[in-house]
Amino acid sequence: MNILSVLHCELRKIIRSNVFWIVFLVLGFGPIMMGVGNVLSSNAGGIHWEQYLTGLLDTLAPLGLIGYTFIAAWVFGREFSDRTIKDLLAKPVSRAKIVLSKFLVILAWCLLLSIYMFAVGFAVGAILGVEGGSAAFIWSLFFKFLITSLLYIFVTAPSILLANVTKGYLAPLGLILIIVILSNVLASFGFAPYFPWTIPSVFQSTGSLQLSSIVILAYTGIIGIAGTFAWWRYAEHP
Repeated sequence: MNILSVLHCELRKIIRSNVFWIVFLVLGFGPIMMGVGNVLSSNAGGIHWEQYLTGLLDTLAPLGLIGYTFIAAWVFGREFSDRTIKDLLAKPVSRAKIVLSKFLVILAWCLLLSIYMFAVGFAVGAILGVEGGSAAFIWSLFFKFLITSLLYIFVTAPSILLANVTKGYLAPLGLILIIVILSNVLASFGFAPYFPWTIPSVFQSTGSLQLSSIVILAYTGIIGIAGTFAWWRYAEHP
């Protein structure tokens, strides 16, 4: 089997799963509540798109981290919890292709989720009468949000490795809850540019990153990705 065939099988498994649709349903509430909250908390003079989208995306991007981590952990962890790992390994395809196809599916799913959350938040603002702002400005914020989402997706890689090592997706979910708490604490002490899971939010706020932040982010993602490929290559599987 070539990589396209394996990727097609992974996509079919994901789309046919109820989890695929539940993720969009659950995370759709985030931009709705945040969007409504931003409008209601604005002054009597109304709120403009710049203020609305800046406030929305600064809080929406970290929310996506939880969704991305769940997606990444579930795509790999479900093979163990559903006991389909033996059937998967019995297919005439290399383990590297299996891992690569899963990574590509995770990337596509998470990016689609990011676009969906932005669209929902934008629709809420339009319905509630947010004014001002040019199309160029809105597009610039959208692309910055997409880059931020990609950075968050990249740092979910250690959670993928943990899902494989622990043979499930509960441990990564527990880890991300701890990370969210640590992120808030470290950010309040000014360490956001040096903690992998807060670095994307720094980019969302400033539009740029220090070299040290880029290096930390790169090492975090590479360790998770390389570790996952190595685990599938060398670890004993049931």
